[in-house]
Amino acid sequence: MKKIILVLGLFISVSTLAFAQGRMQMGTPEERATRQLVQLEPLKLNADQKVKLTSIFLWSAQQIDSVRTTLNGDFSAMRTKMMPIQDQTTKMINLVLNDEQRKAYEAILEERRARMRNNQ
Repeated sequence: MKKIILVLGLFISVSTLAFAQGRMQMGTPEERATRQLVQLEPLKLNADQKVKLTSIFLWSAQQIDSVRTTLNGDFSAMRTKMMPIQDQTTKMINLVLNDEQRKAYEAILEERRARMRNNQ
């Protein structure tokens, strides 16, 4: 009986920890916007580009949060609603970047896509 209680306690602890880590990774829209900007440091952005991209990332994160809240766990519907937001975000980002930066940004996106394909 003690072993069963111990195993259940351990399971609940691990589950709670995993859930908490998942929520912390997402962060607030502001934290996510900052994190996305940091990921684009290899593009050597100027100060004006950083300001514009931060506002784009913040807008995108807020839109995605709104979709997540509205659809409350319906992942197929979320994907359908989020794709246009992500496409619009990419278009806005490309307007801010110069030609050389766009090429480097596309390489970053392709690397992310490849990682996603490998994780599925």
